[in-house]
Amino acid sequence: MFAAALSFKRLFAVALTLVVAGCASAPEAPATEVEAFTLKHARYGHTAVADDEAIYVFGGTNERGFISNIERIDLVTKTSTVLPVRIMPRRYASAVWDGGELIYIFGGVGVHEGRYRVEPTIEIFNTRTRKVSRTKMHLPRRLNSAARLGEQIYVVGGSTFDANASEKGEFRATPLVTAYNFNNEKLNRLADLSDARDTQVFTHDSKLCAVGGYNHNDMFARFDCYNPTTDTWEAMPDMPSATSAHSVAVHGDKLYVFGNYNKLDQALVFDFATQQWSTADLPYQASRHNAAVTFGNEIFVIGGTTDGKGPALDTIQVFALKK
Repeated sequence: MFAAALSFKRLFAVALTLVVAGCASAPEAPATEVEAFTLKHARYGHTAVADDEAIYVFGGTNERGFISNIERIDLVTKTSTVLPVRIMPRRYASAVWDGGELIYIFGGVGVHEGRYRVEPTIEIFNTRTRKVSRTKMHLPRRLNSAARLGEQIYVVGGSTFDANASEKGEFRATPLVTAYNFNNEKLNRLADLSDARDTQVFTHDSKLCAVGGYNHNDMFARFDCYNPTTDTWEAMPDMPSATSAHSVAVHGDKLYVFGNYNKLDQALVFDFATQQWSTADLPYQASRHNAAVTFGNEIFVIGGTTDGKGPALDTIQVFALKK
């Protein structure tokens, strides 16, 4: 059910302060692995997204702490460059390209006055001017997941922080789903997820889908797709095993899922044509809290970690899929 719309302009008004650059289905298996290259900064818990030219990697963390830089991966030369602009240091955020020149970074965990907090700031990175603007996020969430479908950005699930739940406070998973519409400049609340959880979302065949997740007690094998026409979530075949701390990438009619908190070498593929899950025939190197991005006929699995306290990885795995 739809809740009252909130002003998109009010929520996404350009911030007063700018951080200026310089200143602050075809058959898919088997796939081949492209010669490896690396990030400039090892990281996990980062977010990554492609526009029509390159892949951008935002934030994350490593043994030195939270990361505030942006790396740009050149898809022709297969090299990564640190851009002369910074974002707020944060991890477990999400990022979405608007189809033009803007990338929106939502939520995650940041640091304020020496303390961790769920980050209440949306940052908007302009890929042409290399500037970052900021505005407030309505209902900020850690480990939310976001995707663009048509003229809307959907922000799904994640966790809020309840400071009154205990002496130290507690993270609480939420089923919240919101959509930011570019045409009418509104923020709408949509039908909740079937379960409150941190999850990973993607789009396929004009639907928004969520797969796997965690609610701070249990991991999920659930797979659901949202129909924007009916404002309902529809059950899909469950994953073979409960999965969290994973990443997702879509190529044609296949969904790829990389990593799992308890099984780091897990790589699964779901075929939308047959509605079947199977093990992906890919030379995937084990990690969790990585980021996966599809560009053309290649999937990039970026960074990650093999342990809760690191070390962070600088690897960029590239899988060339057959057309």
